[in-house]
Amino acid sequence: MGNAISFRLNPKCESDRKILAWLEAKSSQPGYQNQTELIKQALLVAIEQESKGRQEKEITEWMENAIHKVTQEFTKVVQESSQNVANNMFAGVLGAMAQQMNMGVMPMNLGQVQQVAMAGCANHSVISNEAPEPVTERNLQDNELVSDNSMLMDNDTRSKLGSLFDMGDD
Repeated sequence: MGNAISFRLNPKCESDRKILAWLEAKSSQPGYQNQTELIKQALLVAIEQESKGRQEKEITEWMENAIHKVTQEFTKVVQESSQNVANNMFAGVLGAMAQQMNMGVMPMNLGQVQQVAMAGCANHSVISNEAPEPVTERNLQDNELVSDNSMLMDNDTRSKLGSLFDMGDD
């Protein structure tokens, strides 16, 4: 096949009639030499649009991948930050409890350790020279924070938390 392309348009075919009407209208305008030049221009425009369409598709895919990667990284950072906050809060509670135990303010009774741990940061007792008041059911009901938090914890969590402080067996 050489460089020449030839084809015929059938005026009886609807799509060919549209092409012929467009060619006739455009070729009568100033700036266009003949119908052959119009067909060349139409082909060039079609080629450029196809190329732009591929570029836009590639750019869109690249942007979608970048957004997906950023979303994954953001999720990872949020999860790590949340875990660090939780770890720091738990370490602070454990540190306060250990400090109270070392100062003799909190006895090494497993039941009390569990109750204080269940209460979390909400039950900070004031350090004093007096012996702490024993924890009873009545005391728990008087202290809403301890009562509310300890009732929300299930038995499995209580036993696991209690095993962390099981120092009375030695």
